[in-house]
Amino acid sequence: MRKKEQMLFDTVTKELHNEHTGQTVAFTMRPFAPGDEPGLIACIRDEYGDSYFKRDFYDEEKLREKAMGDHYVFFLAEANSEIAGMEIFALFTENGDDYIEPASQILKQNYRGFGLAAELVAYTFPLAKAMKPSALFVHAVTFHPITQRVCGEQGMIPTGFRLGSFLAEKMKNSYPKGKCLKHSEGIMILPVEKQAAGTVYLPEELADYAARCYDRLGMTYTICSQSESLPQTAAVLAVNTDELQRTVLICILQSGADLISQIRQIMATHMQPYWTYQITISADQGYAVAEYEQLLEIGFFFTGLKAACGEKEQFYMQWCGDMELCMEEYVLTAEFQALRDEIQGFYERRIRV
Repeated sequence: MRKKEQMLFDTVTKELHNEHTGQTVAFTMRPFAPGDEPGLIACIRDEYGDSYFKRDFYDEEKLREKAMGDHYVFFLAEANSEIAGMEIFALFTENGDDYIEPASQILKQNYRGFGLAAELVAYTFPLAKAMKPSALFVHAVTFHPITQRVCGEQGMIPTGFRLGSFLAEKMKNSYPKGKCLKHSEGIMILPVEKQAAGTVYLPEELADYAARCYDRLGMTYTICSQSESLPQTAAVLAVNTDELQRTVLICILQSGADLISQIRQIMATHMQPYWTYQITISADQGYAVAEYEQLLEIGFFFTGLKAACGEKEQFYMQWCGDMELCMEEYVLTAEFQALRDEIQGFYERRIRV
């Protein structure tokens, strides 16, 4: 992936029409510049009040550091001398990953209805591709279908879900919460530089699901279900805990015989209501099949593919305890509805531990 400081990002102005109000407004889309911080924070507050989960984005200095640093690229849309909307790229280059996540698109409420969400995506996605990552990756919220739809129009393919990402009681935005105690995200992927998955090790019960996803992604692949015993060494895990949203993300960096005991120890610290655990598993060796089988036994279940996002193909498993996810409440495109039905089947067949 090219460093963002090597890239030149153009400014684009477009007139957009709101059919409901009859207004036509000129929106200028451009990258972040120092001094934009108050307008970006005002944009966040307009939609989320003080509840936005990225807490550093409420602090002007921290926001500027992130915008000027190596891990984010900020874009915004201006109209009527104010910031009307924003979108952020998150750059992932650790642990063999190499992908860009166009994330955190937020629009002020009085600038909805102009098609600005789609225009921001159409403006930013070619810039993301020009940075030459292995893939683009999106977590699309499931309490509205806008992100799912506009990213789908750019060729992004649904491959699964991250379930139970956000506590509904912590959310204070303009969309209905429904019955969900925790809101989830849909995973969408677009291969850029990586087009060949190679040999992907998955249990037989996931082979058809994976084949359909890889075919839609346009990638070449071979699926192998041969299992290999876990190595007699210590597993190495990367763990990210979000106390506010009660989620734990675990990435298996190196498999090992003590994998399940390590995961049990992590889970023992957060077993209160509404905690969810997502595990990312590398599918480059037969260890993946053994890991899947052992994780099933402690209540985890398959939730999708993380395809094309780096050196190794990966997939997800999650633990949600006995919490009802109310997946029928999700507001989804037709493509995501089909995946939801399959994932719900894995969820309902999970071992309750």
